[in-house]
Amino acid sequence: MKGIIFDIQKFALHDGPGIRTVVFLKGCPFNCVWCCNPESINPEPQLGFDENKCIGCSLCIAECPTKALNKTCEKIIVNFESCTACGNCIDHCSKNALKVYGYETDTASVLKEVMKDADYYRNSGGGLTLSGGDPLFQFDFAFSILSEARALGLNTCVESEGFGTIDQFRKLLPLVNHFFFDYKITNDALHKKYTGVSNSVVLENLNFLVSNNADITLRCVLIPGINDNDEHFRAIADISNKYPSIKVVEVMPYHDYGSGKYKQIGKTLYPIDSKAVTPELAMQWINRMIELGCKNVRRG
Repeated sequence: MKGIIFDIQKFALHDGPGIRTVVFLKGCPFNCVWCCNPESINPEPQLGFDENKCIGCSLCIAECPTKALNKTCEKIIVNFESCTACGNCIDHCSKNALKVYGYETDTASVLKEVMKDADYYRNSGGGLTLSGGDPLFQFDFAFSILSEARALGLNTCVESEGFGTIDQFRKLLPLVNHFFFDYKITNDALHKKYTGVSNSVVLENLNFLVSNNADITLRCVLIPGINDNDEHFRAIADISNKYPSIKVVEVMPYHDYGSGKYKQIGKTLYPIDSKAVTPELAMQWINRMIELGCKNVRRG
């Protein structure tokens, strides 16, 4: 089974128990305006260009078969619509200003890389975590990786926004030790506005997982001016009380670490009127959720 991934991170400590390897699959059904990994949304490999590293040598231009690279006023300009992410230009960029996000691989290659740290998993109770994007976007590939991982005795986690089918989650249940399940915005109209999709499917899948006793961490990204309100906080508290299989509610305060990536891949950054959330504000949110009855809430 083949698929597209864009990163493999070793020694991860916040994506499940123990020491873990996180495999990031490309592709996401959401288009969240605050996304810190915008390069994960498009399921296909795509070019990234960091103009701050570029010295304008122009060696890359001649290597582009689609003429997607040009030079204007000593600066390289990328026509992202023409780019096929072939990668020819990269070998001729001495300053690493060009890179391709995403590459094709297969299940065996992924597991070979993951199993290099098998001793660490055994000693720490760790294992493999699939992330993205959203792993369900490449469901067959994700299913293949998880099946092989469980056959090798690995502990497995999946980080998902919950926008799959019930049948997909039914197939994942016996293969996944723990789900990290995103809950973004309670108001459905605002959910559509800021993520591009309705939250009705998300809630149906969450209900299915908890009805089948899946271990779940509910992850709640909070963005000032978008979902930092009592309607959302109260809904999170209600969910934490309604579903006992939700072990933890993780508050994930907004940060702008990935804002520079948007221009690098030719996307426009949504004008969120907020800077990275301070620890003090994050604690205010957590305390308010506790006041509203939220159980086992912590900062993620």
